[in-house]
Amino acid sequence: MKFIIRADASLQIGSGHIMRCLSLAKVLHEQGHSIRFISRKHTGHLGDFVAQQGFECILLPEISPNTTFVPPQNALAHAAWLGTSQEQDMAECLPYLIDFSPDYLICDHYALDAEWERAAVAATHAKLLVIDDLHDRRHVADILLDQNWGHSAAHYIDLIEQKCHVLAGTRYALLRDEFAQWRERSLIRRTPISGCPQHILINLGGVDKDNHTLTILKTLAKHQIQDQVTVVMGKTAPHIAAVQEFADTAPFSCQVLVHTQNMAEWMTKADWAIGAAGSTSWERCCLGLPTILLVIADNQRKIAQQLQAVGVAYALESNEIESQTFSDMLAHIKQPENLLAMSQRATTLCDGLGAKRVANYLMQQDFSGCIRPAQLADSRLLYTWRNHADIRRFMLHTDEIAWETHEKWYAAQETNPDYILLIYQENDTPLGSLNFTRVQNNLWEWGFYAAPNAPRGTGTKMGRLALAYAFSELAADEVSGHVLPHNVASLRLHEKLGFVRQPENGDGLAHFRLRADTFLW
Repeated sequence: MKFIIRADASLQIGSGHIMRCLSLAKVLHEQGHSIRFISRKHTGHLGDFVAQQGFECILLPEISPNTTFVPPQNALAHAAWLGTSQEQDMAECLPYLIDFSPDYLICDHYALDAEWERAAVAATHAKLLVIDDLHDRRHVADILLDQNWGHSAAHYIDLIEQKCHVLAGTRYALLRDEFAQWRERSLIRRTPISGCPQHILINLGGVDKDNHTLTILKTLAKHQIQDQVTVVMGKTAPHIAAVQEFADTAPFSCQVLVHTQNMAEWMTKADWAIGAAGSTSWERCCLGLPTILLVIADNQRKIAQQLQAVGVAYALESNEIESQTFSDMLAHIKQPENLLAMSQRATTLCDGLGAKRVANYLMQQDFSGCIRPAQLADSRLLYTWRNHADIRRFMLHTDEIAWETHEKWYAAQETNPDYILLIYQENDTPLGSLNFTRVQNNLWEWGFYAAPNAPRGTGTKMGRLALAYAFSELAADEVSGHVLPHNVASLRLHEKLGFVRQPENGDGLAHFRLRADTFLW
């Protein structure tokens, strides 16, 4: 299949959008697909780097330094990042879109919305994956990916069409393979020893246009630290020379690495980090690296605050580097017991397999079906299905249910936070019922059946969608299932979806469990 990725990097935008798209592109390339990037020739673009990774990168014309794009009053919050209007950007992209004729478009840009997307899809008839985490504009995507922790489909309910599939949460974080590969070694070494000098990693993204790195180094010097410091900077960072000059005479051991290709290894070596609160947050979580998160852009503030709330990082505003707040954070994070607790919490948020999950989702998704919450209007249909002979024979209780009993039960479940009832449908036609019941904490039990008239293969499609929903929207750690031994189709489906059969417990049922980290979808 053929993919076109539209994303930009610049001194203003940073490098994160290109880098996470590259992570997905590499997985897709390994699966045999062709990928082409389209980026604008901003100052600090990464077109050469994209090409070095083996992907063609088309550079749209550079915006003239003498041209100042002033977005209209009702423009998107980040409209200036594009450097031109969406209409002009599409006009410049169009010849390349038509020439390549992609099967998929991937758009990762805060300055593009449904206006650009609609024109791109009309020109190519391609499927569209949008990567977003601001939920501040409308999209016409087939799939929307939001890799931030705590985000869900509910954040986009008024911004997308009903047919759009949402992949939400850090299980879909687009990290390079190296982070999953180094994860085990990193977690094993996180047993800090009291009194020993620590290794601090500082990385404020690929650009750090305001040179917060130098301010941090000078502040650490004032605290007379005796630790080893490693600074990682991107090749387009404008203040590399100034940082290197300070590092050469710093009162502590300090090395500066530019455009390193083994970031996961350096994170593994570090005891804790000071980093930007962008997409690298999930890299550090994957490796269990405690962090003081520096907010260097408004869209990073919520991530930092959320991670501080769950105890995996501290949130620091850029104007607080020389404050008592930073001093207090330093004193706390350097305590071995605090480091260990933060590390253990961080590692639960991201496992580094997100790019594989997204790629697998793209390959296995036919887009004809979707799941949605059941509504009151579905009650009669579900009652009819449940009492059908072909469905009743695979239930624990095979008797027909009276309408009054069903009606009372249905009403009760609508307000039950531990019971989720879903409908699977294709082309607006309901074809199946799914439910999740919370057993304890993040363990959910599921149940499902296809409608009596559902076509062959419905169970597999709705099962995959339902499990993706459970592990992202419900934040389930595990899903359990219980099957009657004569329900051969359900037994095979559980095995096909990756469930592991559990030991028998004497109740006559087959018991299955599926962990979130083993479901690569």
